[in-house]
Amino acid sequence: MRAAQLRAAGLLAAVLSGCQPSTQGPASAERAPAGLGPLSACEWCGAAEAPAELSWDLRIAGEDEPGEALVLEGRIFLADGRTPAAGVLMYAYHTNSAGVYPKRGDETGNGRRHGYLRGWLRTSAEGRYRIRSIRPGAYPDSEQPQHIHVTLRPPGGEEFWIDDFGFDDDPLLTDAVRAELDNIGGFGIMVLEGNAGVGWRGRRDIVLPD
Repeated sequence: MRAAQLRAAGLLAAVLSGCQPSTQGPASAERAPAGLGPLSACEWCGAAEAPAELSWDLRIAGEDEPGEALVLEGRIFLADGRTPAAGVLMYAYHTNSAGVYPKRGDETGNGRRHGYLRGWLRTSAEGRYRIRSIRPGAYPDSEQPQHIHVTLRPPGGEEFWIDDFGFDDDPLLTDAVRAELDNIGGFGIMVLEGNAGVGWRGRRDIVLPD
């Protein structure tokens, strides 16, 4: 898929998830308070801020973060659906258990939008990834289902947005909402195993677009 198509896919997924990417150019990026640097002109991006050294196993929420434990894992494949996609940069961020993007006040870059419940990983040679965090809350006073925002950047490629990670047992995930999903990167709604007391586990395999 060419770069323009990837950007279009990211815009569509952003609209479906209720988060609008900015249409402003880099020169008009929003300014953060002194010492924290400018916010990215791309409201949903995060790949450019990734640390140099990354594992395929990402922990987002610390052990003291309130909420129900959640482990998500799977594999990423090339467009043929069989070849493991190694070295894919994944960026993920989500709300806390109360449904807000929490901030400590020292966030930089898009952390000032996305909060501290965010992180990066790079898929293993077998295309594996794992995210350990908490189950996010739905936005307060909103009909948007619980979700985790995810972007991918293949080696040598551009960052793009896939369908959010969602949860099949979410009462806000109505038939109408499901019908709007475009399945960018493969079906994003997961059937979780476990319960609120012991924690949840889900799996999603992802196929990169052409």
